[in-house]
Order: sequence, then structure tokens, then C-alpha cells
Amino acid sequence: MNSAFKIEKLDVFYSDKQALKCVNLDIPSKSVTAVIGPSGCGKSTFIRCLNRMNDLIPVFRLDGKIMYDGMDIYSKAVDTIDIRRRIGMVFQKPNPFPKSIYENVAYGLRIQGINKKGKIDMVVEASLKKAAIWDEVKDRLHQSALSLSGGQQQRLCIARAIAVEPEVILFDEPCSALDPIATAKIEDKDRGFDNRIKK
Repeated sequence: MNSAFKIEKLDVFYSDKQALKCVNLDIPSKSVTAVIGPSGCGKSTFIRCLNRMNDLIPVFRLDGKIMYDGMDIYSKAVDTIDIRRRIGMVFQKPNPFPKSIYENVAYGLRIQGINKKGKIDMVVEASLKKAAIWDEVKDRLHQSALSLSGGQQQRLCIARAIAVEPEVILFDEPCSALDPIATAKIEDKDRGFDNRIKK
């Protein structure tokens, strides 16, 4: 099986504190990969390395190599915005934009230059359905996303992530705020998530 990611001798530091030590791992493509371990062992740090989200932390430092699709994602020649477009992420706590439900999902499409209303409408609906929230919000798409419950906000964030069709989605405990029924819907193997890396 082909590898989506190849991690070699990965060391991660936050200032003087080492968070990850000599991680070597191949993550296969077209699969769901789970990262399991006790609280504080570096799972979130590791996942955030895979789409360069840790770059936003000033004291972060990385040694080693992370290859994605044959490309060193920490090369100076790599566009971090493009990496984050190709490798999406859903965080543990919901972080909806202070916009309408519809505009939260449409945001990434507009950034990519997609402006045709019919196309955006179709993607918004399909993404909300995949995130198991369409039936709850279809009659109030133009209300603020901040009016949703915590579990609904998290499913909205999942819809927002999948709307731009990333090649990989990183999930950092995305269902921790959801009830068991909503969790089962999100984890349904038929929802169309091929490349997932879950913590």
C-alpha cells in the first residue's frame, strides 16, 4: 500500500521542552489511521505537525522530515496555505466563524475562487449532509453559526472542513463534544472520508 505520509526521525520542541522524540512512521493512503495514547503524550502535537499548524506557535521547533505525497512539507519552498488546503483539520473544540451557518461552509469555496451560487449551494448541502447536521439546520442556514449548540457547531466545523475536498482530514478528537448518536453518524464508514487521521 502506498504511503500518504512518511515521517522520519521527527523531534518536536516547544522552547526547551521536547514533546516528540524520534518518531518514524509510514501512514498509508486511502485509510483511516488512529493515533492512540495517554493524555499529554503528544498526539495533538503530532497531528498538528502533519499540516504545519504548529508553525503558528512561536516557540515550536521541528527536526526530522515529514514527507507527504513525496514532498517534504517543511521545505522552505512549500506553500503552507496550500498544505493546509490539501490537508484539512477538525479540532477538539468547535471553532465556527462568526458568520451564518451557510457562510461557514461556503467560506473555503469562496477563498478558492468559487462564486457560482448553484455550485456553492450544492456543496454546502452535501457537506452538511455528510456531517450529519443538514436536517437540523436546512431551514435556518442564514442564522449565525454561534447560535448552534456545541455539538452542532462541531458538526458544522466538520462540514466546513470537507466542503473544500481536502486530500486528507486530520481529526483531533472531533467527536468529544457529540452525543453517541451524532458520533455514530460521523464515524459511519459510508460518509465518504477516505484519508482520515484520528486522535
